[in-house]
Amino acid sequence: MRLRSLIYCCLTLLTLPVASAFAQEALPPSSWQQTGPEAHAERFLDLMVEGKLDNAFKALLGNTKNDALDKLKFEIYSAYKKSGKPYGYEKILKQTAGKSVMRLRYVLLFKNMPKTFDIYYYNPTGQGWKLRTFSYIKDIKKIFAQ
Repeated sequence: MRLRSLIYCCLTLLTLPVASAFAQEALPPSSWQQTGPEAHAERFLDLMVEGKLDNAFKALLGNTKNDALDKLKFEIYSAYKKSGKPYGYEKILKQTAGKSVMRLRYVLLFKNMPKTFDIYYYNPTGQGWKLRTFSYIKDIKKIFAQ
């Protein structure tokens, strides 16, 4: 009886680390959606990778229109013509200034050259992050500058 209890306890203890390892790899339910600044920025980049540029800028900015935005769209369209669709993207920086300002830096991975976006969010009241501004960095060396 003691031997059987001892074997049962040992087997139970052996399965605990395995169960927790599986739990770490578990994916959220299919209906689950991430929210917040990173989800907003990554939705924009997902659409860029899919080649849906107009939808990407609409997801990021809504219906905002101005000359600077038109110039940026033209530059991105030109990059697509030269290099094709990007292969993916990477988040390379998440930086906060206090509790109410956040900067996310992503690299869009084209075949020949990465394109970098800094996306800034603001949350002064603690009731939700809002896109404040974003910038497009052409010079690869500036990826390493702080």
